[in-house]
Amino acid sequence: MQVIQCDACAGSVVYDANREVAQCLFCGSVAVHPDELSDIPKPATFVPFTVERQRADAAFRTWARSSWWYPREVRNLAIVLSDAMLPAWRFEAGVETHWAGLERAMTKSGLRPVSGIAKTTSSTMVTASLGVSDKELSALQPFESTDLRKWDEQAQSVPHEVPSVSETAARDRARERLSAAHRRRIKKDNRLQRCNGSSLLDVRRTELMMLPIWIGSFRYRDLPWRFVINAQTGKVTGRAPLDRVKVAIAVTLAIIVALAVAWWRLRPE
Repeated sequence: MQVIQCDACAGSVVYDANREVAQCLFCGSVAVHPDELSDIPKPATFVPFTVERQRADAAFRTWARSSWWYPREVRNLAIVLSDAMLPAWRFEAGVETHWAGLERAMTKSGLRPVSGIAKTTSSTMVTASLGVSDKELSALQPFESTDLRKWDEQAQSVPHEVPSVSETAARDRARERLSAAHRRRIKKDNRLQRCNGSSLLDVRRTELMMLPIWIGSFRYRDLPWRFVINAQTGKVTGRAPLDRVKVAIAVTLAIIVALAVAWWRLRPE
């Protein structure tokens, strides 16, 4: 096994030397160089692949048809799919939030202050990758953990990214995310107009695990585009080009409507 690091996005991928790797899995850059493994956290488990290449290709085609704004040509473009394992930290924690907010009431302002303490147990995942962002990981979830397997030499034969985010840094992100999620839940459950609060977290379990993904890329109008597929569920996230003709039509219609409204308002009585 060898490690290459991308000079463009800084992602480090461990891969089998027998596989041909000419570019970065994450950004497509060919500016890569050998790297050394040292002082990195070791994953304990991994989620196995259940989505094969053919199904991943079909998932991309469905995603390419999911928006009217995407060009029709994208649906039939040739794509490059690479299997990989993505490192992520999973935290399970008890959350206690001391909150204060405003609810509707028969008062002069229509609101009145309320406060309370709420407790819950929740979990979240934080990416340990430099190649796939937290936003992308959130869009790919859920990853089911009912069939976790030991991260052994056989599992490591699949190209995988070296964990690049420490447990300490990931814990800070998890704390912010779990606290914010609990406040949103409190606001919804209590039908609050505003909600502020301070949360205490009791982290009960921390695990570094590897998640199965397909990283795909294609070219459209001489520009590269990348997407990521959850290799357990087939869920797709990524950016796609917009159809220039449709955008031009939408902008033209918006201008016509704006001019019509302006004329109607300014028309002489």
